[in-house]
Amino acid sequence: MTEDGRESTRSTRGRSSPRWLVTVAGRLLTDLVIVGGWTVLITLLTLSSNWSRVQFYGLLFIGIGCYVLVTAPWVPRAGSD
Repeated sequence: MTEDGRESTRSTRGRSSPRWLVTVAGRLLTDLVIVGGWTVLITLLTLSSNWSRVQFYGLLFIGIGCYVLVTAPWVPRAGSD
């Protein structure tokens, strides 16, 4: 029973620390810059090459999907230490 109490205290204490907030803010900012940059790049390529909307949205979603697949393992699971 004491292990459960220590574990719940540790998980709530770790999430409210300033270090955790900085980490989350950094990840959000990184995601915003990368996804925004990908969107701008695809938009410029589409406008200069006269691609169709299907090609634009296809490349946009494929690129963002690949980014999510690559970065998803970086996030630790809720139950893991």
